[in-house]
Amino acid sequence: MRLKLAVFDLDGTLKKVRDPYVYLHQRLGTWPQSQAFFSDGLAGRIPYEEWLRLDAAMWKGVPRAHIEALFRQNPYLPGARETVQALKACGVRIAIISTGLLIHAVQVQADLGVEYVAANEILFEAGRVSGEVRAHIPEGGKGAVMEDLLARMGVRPAECLAVGDGESDVALFQRAGVSVAVAPHSDLVRTAADIVLPQPDLRPLLDRLRAFDPTLLEGP
Repeated sequence: MRLKLAVFDLDGTLKKVRDPYVYLHQRLGTWPQSQAFFSDGLAGRIPYEEWLRLDAAMWKGVPRAHIEALFRQNPYLPGARETVQALKACGVRIAIISTGLLIHAVQVQADLGVEYVAANEILFEAGRVSGEVRAHIPEGGKGAVMEDLLARMGVRPAECLAVGDGESDVALFQRAGVSVAVAPHSDLVRTAADIVLPQPDLRPLLDRLRAFDPTLLEGP
């Protein structure tokens, strides 16, 4: 069945860095201080939005332009641009659903011509991080976002491709006709996917899709 929509995770799937929060802490010099709550957040002992707010509070006052510049330094995976453009040429609409940050996702949206993005927000006031947040996609929340997206776009799950690298992406895989795990670090992710790319490299993706089902990329 021909694909109509491809839903990508962002961090570790289209871009190299797997955790944008750790990345910002490391680049902004706040990583040591963040350890006070990092393990609690990872273990789910504090609500996801509170964890995000604690992160943002440590970046309060940082210029928006500096955050944008740091994310610009995070490279795309090999083949990311070409894969997205090739899918679009086949009539496939592109979306990003990420538990990462919207400021990063909209950069990728502009770079690649992505139709739809959903991610979490750190808020800005007078061009600087305010310390406030909007948690649109908590950990474990990608599935509901994808269901809403499919309904609004009028796309059936069988017509959708999901591509991700982490355990939160399994919810995307479960709602797609075809799923691809990119360099998965977890057996849960690996076994949930129809196709596994063992390296963080999207260049083999199109050929793997055609081998899996030649009708997927037949074009508009």
